[in-house]
Amino acid sequence: MDYQGNIFRPPSEANSILLQVTTGCSHNKCTFCGMYKGVRFSIKPDEIITADIDFAATHCTRQKRLFLCDGDALIIPQQRLVSILEQIREKLPWLERIGVYANTKGIMRKTSQELEELKERGLGIAYLGLESGDDVTLAAIRKGADSDRFVKMGRKIRAAGIKLSITVLLGIAQKTR
Repeated sequence: MDYQGNIFRPPSEANSILLQVTTGCSHNKCTFCGMYKGVRFSIKPDEIITADIDFAATHCTRQKRLFLCDGDALIIPQQRLVSILEQIREKLPWLERIGVYANTKGIMRKTSQELEELKERGLGIAYLGLESGDDVTLAAIRKGADSDRFVKMGRKIRAAGIKLSITVLLGIAQKTR
C-alpha cells in the first residue's frame, strides 16, 4: 500500500483496510486540528489507487470494512469516486462497508442523487466533524460552516441512506462559551 504522510482513521475503523485516495484535507484550516498541517491536499493518481486495491484484494482478505483516507475523500469528483468504489466492489466483494471522512463542502458539492449513487456503490458511513453546535465557536475554530449548514449536510447524507457519525469535541469553546 502506498501511504504518504501519517494515516488517520476513526477508532471504529481500527480493523479496516485503509485505502489512501487523497492526501491531506481540502479545508485544513481548523485551529484545533494538526492532522494534516503542512500537507498539501491532493487526490492520488488512479494508478496508485488501483495498485493499492489490487494489493488489498490479495493481502487483506480478512477485513470486512474499508476506509477511504485522508481528510475528506468525499470531495473527489463524482465519476472518479464512483470508479474507485466500483473497483473496490469488483476486487473486494466480501467487504461489508466502506467509510469516509466528510466535510460540509464535500457533501454540498454532491447532489442527493450522487450521494445515493455512492451508497449504491458501497459507501456505508460518513464521519463528519461537527465539533460544536455553537456558531460563535465554529467560527472561532475556523470550521468553515455554521451549525445550520452542518445540520443540512448531515440530513442530506442520511437521506441518501448513508450512516452518519458525528464528532463533537466537548470543551472546544474553552471557558469563553
